[in-house]
Amino acid sequence: MGEYAVKKRVPSQLKAGAKIAIVMDFPSANEVRLNKILAGDFIISKICRMAGIQVEDCMLTHVFQLKPAQDNPQNFFNKRSEYKALCKESKWRSTYPITTYGYLKQEMEQDLQRLYNELNETNPNVIIAMGGVSLWALTGFDKVKIYRGAIIPSSSPHLNREFKVITSYPSYTVMKNYDFRAHVFSDFKKAKRESDTPNINYIERELWIEPTIEDLYTFKEKYIDKCDDLNPLSFDIETAEGQTRCIGFAPSLKHAIVVPFWMPDPHFKSYWSSTEEENKAWTWVKEILEDEQTVKVAQNQTYDVSWLAFKNNVIVKGLIHDTMHAHHSLQPEMEKGLAFLGSIYTNEGAWKTLAKFSKSTKADE
Repeated sequence: MGEYAVKKRVPSQLKAGAKIAIVMDFPSANEVRLNKILAGDFIISKICRMAGIQVEDCMLTHVFQLKPAQDNPQNFFNKRSEYKALCKESKWRSTYPITTYGYLKQEMEQDLQRLYNELNETNPNVIIAMGGVSLWALTGFDKVKIYRGAIIPSSSPHLNREFKVITSYPSYTVMKNYDFRAHVFSDFKKAKRESDTPNINYIERELWIEPTIEDLYTFKEKYIDKCDDLNPLSFDIETAEGQTRCIGFAPSLKHAIVVPFWMPDPHFKSYWSSTEEENKAWTWVKEILEDEQTVKVAQNQTYDVSWLAFKNNVIVKGLIHDTMHAHHSLQPEMEKGLAFLGSIYTNEGAWKTLAKFSKSTKADE
């Protein structure tokens, strides 16, 4: 069998004025056989109905309108070694970002140009990228698990403006792991909410990351002292090498502070310039966490509370809500890690990608 199972392109469903565009990686066997997008589908259409989306009012398209042999996207790309050989033989160079599959083949560039033209013409408020290839075509990234649920801007210079992109798992992944259906449903519900406007609405947050002792006192007075039953104080710890590296506090959605203790680079050393300052910082932490009147919230607080008591003699007191336990009670079939909860309940992606795009997450590096 050749690199393309059937050399017949499945046409897109274009809808003038569509607020939502659903971009998939490539057609399924049923779509190719019937030459109709979403033919034989029983996942996307049902999830759209559950999320309150009228699929007939959406723009539906594929990045590649051909079905690759064995559903392997590698057929659309040249491996690095193949691309280097082509560069020696011809003057052609790929103008598209590299992905984990390699470099886009020259004959497939027409598909991306067609995709960008369709999006520019339809001008949707939000785009659902269903799969790593779709995510790559729109943003240059290709790790679905890392960016799923996050709202990120498109980055292709071929698009007329910056589009709002929500990443989700493709249908063929859901068919292999049906538990992911709940993830996709959450992403479609978010897309429905975001379809009212083309703007990306992030919450502006004020983060204090390298505080002085005076900053700790100021932050407590301005924000933490205002916490009550309806506005609990969130806290979280980071540990390494048997030490408490830092503790974060967030008294509201818009304000947070990180209290560092041990810095990992170049070697483990105290963040504070003197033992006296470090003791003052721990006293500040102890005073807040041992205040029984302050309602607190944490993720998997059993670990944090036990660690602080055993390692640092900080006995966390008062009512403590737990986001992990609360989410697990509501949705026991879903994941309950902090990164996953962030993808469901916020518009931001995984926290680690906000500070640094590593080579393992960014396709064009």
